[in-house]
Parts: sequence; structure tokens; C-alpha cells
Amino acid sequence: MSTSTPALTFVTIGQAPRHDLAAALLERLPPDIEVSHRGVLDGLTADEVEERYGARPDDDPLVTKLADGTVVSLASSAVDRGLQDVVDAAEADGAETIVILCTGEFPDLRTSRAWLVEPDAVVTAASTGLLSSRRVGILVPMPDQVAAAGRKWNSLNAPRFAAASPYGADSAVADAAQVLVDAGAQALILDCMGYAPHHRDAIRAAGIAVPVLVSGSIVGAALGAAI
Repeated sequence: MSTSTPALTFVTIGQAPRHDLAAALLERLPPDIEVSHRGVLDGLTADEVEERYGARPDDDPLVTKLADGTVVSLASSAVDRGLQDVVDAAEADGAETIVILCTGEFPDLRTSRAWLVEPDAVVTAASTGLLSSRRVGILVPMPDQVAAAGRKWNSLNAPRFAAASPYGADSAVADAAQVLVDAGAQALILDCMGYAPHHRDAIRAAGIAVPVLVSGSIVGAALGAAI
């Protein structure tokens, strides 16, 4: 077995690289770690993205960004299929650890050899373990994601939900957090890899003092402890 730092690939459901999503993870990892980036939408035009992956009324939506910064909504079932192709390609190119930069649920995603890290599993396990005794408020990027989030977080005791895009103003995230706290939330989970520590800072600056769990920070802490 090799004793060198394992090759790690970050896979986004959008277009790579997403340094903004990887930042919270990389700060917890060895500085010499070998990193590469891949994206489900790499090489596609905006029209091709809409045709192949665009959100549909009968499908749970996911949100991501293109290389030019455009925010797009995608159909989760289409992303699921495309994600497997990207993971397979990364593994074929020698990736030893593959980290998905999305907290969406991809239950059929598989690798044959590489260590697959799915934030959905990490964030839900850590959050429920820490917050099972508290009334939890969960922030998602879009109102259309609340129904899927309700299914995902059904192990919590009557969680509250609100929506604010991580790609908009930080003040909107803080406002949504305040709505959750006003509804009785005693802790907050920012359920998207697009949320970053600066969103937690904005919530704190707004005078909200309850615990705030940022998905990327949770995954980074777990990954850093293992690599």
C-alpha cells in the first residue's frame, strides 16, 4: 500500500473547478495533498445544460453554478446519472478519494475501488448526532427543495425549514435564519455545500447566537480527521 498522500478528486454537480466549495475542506487537509477537480456539466453550453439536466416539475431540484457564475437549477435524477459517469472517469484516472461537492442524496452512486465521500451521509449523521435533542432549523437554497429536505431530515424532531440562496446576498441567509429562530429553532443546519463560513459569520453578525452547522465545514472536519 502506498504511504503517500492519496490523490483526491473533488466532483461538483456543476462546472469545475469550484474552489469556493472546496475551500472549507482544503483548510482541514494536508497542504501537499494532490487535488483535481471535475464537474458533471464540464464542457457543456448553457443550452446543453438545460436540455440534458434542467430542472423538471416532477423531479427534485438541485442548484449549482456554471463556470461563468451563472446559477442553474438541475433535475436530481439527471444529475445522478451524470455524476456516476464523472465518478467512473475519475476512478479510471487514478483517484483514490472522490469527494462529491453536493449535499444532495445519490443513493445509487458507487465506486469499485476509490473511497467515495458523500456529504449527504456525513452531514446528516454528524448533525443528527449533535442536535438530536434540539429543535433544528434547516436552510436550503430554494423553496422547491423543502419537500425533499423534509424527507431527508425526517429523523429529527419536527425540523423547521427556510430557503435562501448561498449565491445571493449574505443578508438574505441571515434573514432566513432569523425566520427559523423565530419559529423556535435552537440550532441551524446550512444544508448545501454552497453555504460557507462567511454565511455563518453573517448569521452571527445579525445577532443570532444558536449553533450553526455549515455543511462544508462538517465534511472538511471529518475528512481531515481521516486523511
